[in-house]
Amino acid sequence: MAGEIVYADLRHLGDGSSPDEKRYAPHSCPWWHGLLLKAGGLGQFILLVLVVVLSVQVFQGSPQPVVMRVPQPGDEIQGRNQKEQYMFSSLVRYFCKPQVESPTAYAGCKLCPQDWQLHGEGCYWLSEELGNWTQGTKSCKNQDSQLVVLQEKKEREHIKVITGKSPPPVWIGVRSHQKEWRWVDDTLFNPKMFGTSLEEMGEGCGTLKAKGFEVHRCDAKHKWVCKKKPFQLYPITAGGEEKHNASI
Repeated sequence: MAGEIVYADLRHLGDGSSPDEKRYAPHSCPWWHGLLLKAGGLGQFILLVLVVVLSVQVFQGSPQPVVMRVPQPGDEIQGRNQKEQYMFSSLVRYFCKPQVESPTAYAGCKLCPQDWQLHGEGCYWLSEELGNWTQGTKSCKNQDSQLVVLQEKKEREHIKVITGKSPPPVWIGVRSHQKEWRWVDDTLFNPKMFGTSLEEMGEGCGTLKAKGFEVHRCDAKHKWVCKKKPFQLYPITAGGEEKHNASI
């Protein structure tokens, strides 16, 4: 009897788990761990839906497919012409005054080089140095101009304005050759325009001073007056082209 009791007690004590079994026994997860997993999965699903919706909107609202255009040979020329038209339009607005109060009413204008004076249909330049008639002729030629040719009284009066009230004589573009007086443009000289006659003139080269026309020796030293045509600047025409003329 006593042996049975001891055996029962030992058997009861041996029912406990071994250390290895206790070490590998599964642990129960906290209740909030599963909730976080579900929330993360739901967030990923919502993000995926948003990406799909935005992609559909972008494709529905996008324009037609872009077609790559091969540059044509005339594209560069056309672009250069547009730049030139813009440049000339800017020059007209900068240098030319509008003919009426409208800021777009530019009719073009005449431009002279620096240190030249515009008067009527010509640009005039008075030299600072002295020289003979031939030197004056060469100086004007080097500036794409010529010694001034006076065909009108108004132009003659303007030369007096350029040279001052009581100036020394200045060379103009007329001289004698075998008793025949001609301008540098090969037109005949009209002495009546200056209140003189060929008999009174003799031989030499022409000068102009406050009192009027005078004949001097061609190797004398005087200043001279050059004349050239102005640069004609016009606005854009109806055909979309800008006209400009730089002839002298």
